[in-house]
Amino acid sequence: MNRDDLIHKQLEHELALYKTMVNASLDSITLIDQNYTYRIVTDAYTKARQLKKEEILNRSVADVWGKEIFEQVIKEKLDDCFSGKTVSHIAAYEFNKDEINYIETIYTPCFTSGSETSYAVVISHNVTQLKKSEERIESLAFYDALTDLPSRPLFLDLLNREISIAKRTGKSVAVFFFDLDEFKKTNDSFGHSAGDQLLANVGTRLKRYLRQSDIIARPGGVIKLDHQNNTDYLARIGGDEFTFIIPDITDKKYTTGIAERILSLFKEPFKILDREIFISTSIGIAFCPDDGNDVETLLKNADAAMYKAKEAGKNTYRYYSADMNRKAKERIQLETKLRYAIKNHEFLLHYQPQYHIDTSRMTGMEALIRWKDKEMGLVSPKDFIPLAEETGMIIEIGDWAIHSACRQGKIWHDKGFGNLNLAVNLSVRQFFDVHLVDKIKSAIAATRFDPTCLELEITETAMMHDTDRAISIMKQLKEMGIKISLDDFGTGYSSLVHLKLFHVDTLKIDQVFIRNADLDGRDGAIISSIIDMCHKLQIKTVAEGVETLEGLSFLKEKNCQLAQGFFFSPPLPAEEFEDLLNFH
Repeated sequence: MNRDDLIHKQLEHELALYKTMVNASLDSITLIDQNYTYRIVTDAYTKARQLKKEEILNRSVADVWGKEIFEQVIKEKLDDCFSGKTVSHIAAYEFNKDEINYIETIYTPCFTSGSETSYAVVISHNVTQLKKSEERIESLAFYDALTDLPSRPLFLDLLNREISIAKRTGKSVAVFFFDLDEFKKTNDSFGHSAGDQLLANVGTRLKRYLRQSDIIARPGGVIKLDHQNNTDYLARIGGDEFTFIIPDITDKKYTTGIAERILSLFKEPFKILDREIFISTSIGIAFCPDDGNDVETLLKNADAAMYKAKEAGKNTYRYYSADMNRKAKERIQLETKLRYAIKNHEFLLHYQPQYHIDTSRMTGMEALIRWKDKEMGLVSPKDFIPLAEETGMIIEIGDWAIHSACRQGKIWHDKGFGNLNLAVNLSVRQFFDVHLVDKIKSAIAATRFDPTCLELEITETAMMHDTDRAISIMKQLKEMGIKISLDDFGTGYSSLVHLKLFHVDTLKIDQVFIRNADLDGRDGAIISSIIDMCHKLQIKTVAEGVETLEGLSFLKEKNCQLAQGFFFSPPLPAEEFEDLLNFH
């Protein structure tokens, strides 16, 4: 074999090695000439495109990819490459149905002779996993993992953008701020996993039923639900708080329908852990520029409006007004004072007597909590109990009340007033506190108060929150000899089924039926019916809010056993109440 044959054979061998090496690459490699024709393709490329080599080789890029993609995406990159530039870009491709692949493609000029590019070497690398990892990191930073909605950082950025646009266009932006009413009770009753599931379900329902023309931000970008140019955003910004932006508003009345639509979404129950849970929402609405020209002010004012909706009874919406800022500041100040009140022992108990109507004999008393602040003086329970309930401080306050009442009850029993019943109110949160029974056992043991003289007052609404658990808690309390009173009857659900299930000892007729009652009309008929029912169920009745002799006489005629109210005595501090005991 002559020298030329050896060189030729060696070159063939090297060429075969090059082909083997190139085909072994996991990346797709092609060689394209200046006529946009494939000259070389690797096995990886044919596999990725799911085509045979003969379907690609010596065919134009437009034939293989389609004219539209070639003209819009590939041709420009190839032309830049043929001019001597190295070009790189990432694009998403759907090679299989519903399977998106992200491909990074590098176009490198190939010079075979002189300085003119003869070919483009195109190397494509699948970066789908890397892209998904990047999207996941972005999602964790800007999207709520529980609901897949934008989280606070992204929401604030979106709101800031819409405010900037509104300033240029002269239009308004509405911000809806809403949270779930009594959400903490769901967490306390069913556990945090149930609470998380409820939040996820709320997010799903909001996304599904808000106007179909809305654009809702989700991981992976903004998805238009129709062809209108709307840019509305829904987000979860923390806890049970959701926000919603509506830009380009020319008529504020438009937002009323949106608010009512959101409220209507909560009429149907949410299925959580094989249970049906009913929950409502309260909404606050603020507008840019009228209620604020920056993100912080607008969000703060929408929040203030939301609290106003809660004060109005929840399950409603309110628009922001300047007066709300003052009330919001007062609320923050009150909350701060309330926290110090616990630390500084500023609470005290007043006692209101209960009398047997037939004998006029005092049978017991109700312990009622009061707060004496150094600056505000005596603060009404209606001004701080709802706040304490909302913030969770009611647990600590309620624990103190039980201990203090039992301690005082023991003092009076030791002084010879051992036949008196002592009633103490339990809040919803306190009743469902997992340590409630142990805390009451501890209070009785520490004070040595007779548990058969203790009556715990619970509202019907509280027990409705988790019927099975309520029954279990009451059973444990009654096994200790403690009596159970159903408070505020007639103002909540007032279901006869509850009286059957809960086995209460006493039912308290709410003062709304007693005070200023039309005793010859509907009020009188309701009171009479409640008393008759309790007699047949062997449940004692206590009428609250008795203020007139006429009202007392009516109750006596209807055979109501017990009464309390200003006709007998207002709630009194322990020292003054003891004088009342000595008098009787």
